[in-house]
Amino acid sequence: KDDATTVAALVRNESKAAAVLPVHSRLKTVVVDVEDAIALGAACEGADAAIWCATGLATDPEKLIDEVGLPVIAKALPKAAKDAPPTVVMLSSAGVTRPSWRSRKQRRLERAYDIPIVRMNPAGILGKKVKAERALAKATSAFCVVRPCGLNDDWPSGRPVFSQGDVAVGRTNREDVATVLVAALDNASARGKTFEMLSLKGYPAPASFDAAFDALGHGTPSSSAVDAQYALLQQLLPGVEQDPTRLEMGRSYEQVDAGEVDRQKGSAPTEREKAVAAGALGI
Repeated sequence: KDDATTVAALVRNESKAAAVLPVHSRLKTVVVDVEDAIALGAACEGADAAIWCATGLATDPEKLIDEVGLPVIAKALPKAAKDAPPTVVMLSSAGVTRPSWRSRKQRRLERAYDIPIVRMNPAGILGKKVKAERALAKATSAFCVVRPCGLNDDWPSGRPVFSQGDVAVGRTNREDVATVLVAALDNASARGKTFEMLSLKGYPAPASFDAAFDALGHGTPSSSAVDAQYALLQQLLPGVEQDPTRLEMGRSYEQVDAGEVDRQKGSAPTEREKAVAAGALGI
């Protein structure tokens, strides 16, 4: 971020964290149970902002740890001025509202709805993510929610493209997500906003995200605005067939292009898909 900021990474498993986090003089790890409100609040002492990237089922399986921990962190941080940037940026997921769409909307926006993660929705995680987003917004107005499309380690870094209305489908590079999460912490125009993002391959990241954050609105866009964004975003899908309804859980656009995967609309999940979905949350 800069040459002065100190980062405390709150982790649940120190050995796993050590395997992925870099060694740096201004980075420290703090092991904490995110469901322990007292311990989590104490771990936030002295911090002025937070980025939430954790997820998983809570002790109460009807909730994610996101819903439990985010309000605690939001309330533990210093209260921000009304025109200040967000103090809590949440990493959520594209698709979280789609399981609750009415049938008419499902048909109208079929290629955003009939996709593997929405069809499978392991452990009802998408709806639980929405509850966590709402819990954060209730705890503080100084929030920002970033909903990336499918995270893919093999997808190259590109230009982050923002949208709203939860109709984005595609791929997102993890480093691009990290860049946007950090950028949101410094931008007052990101405050109180929820948006989706994907990485557009072949285009460099902008020098500044100011214009992109400024263009985002608060709340839910109109149906006509959602339809326009849907039509545009469908043109940015990976591959040449560009039909996400033909994907199976754990398969790729490239496999659809090659004829290796061709799911038929309305097909029941395969046993392989069920196993992949269950493995996503360790259930």
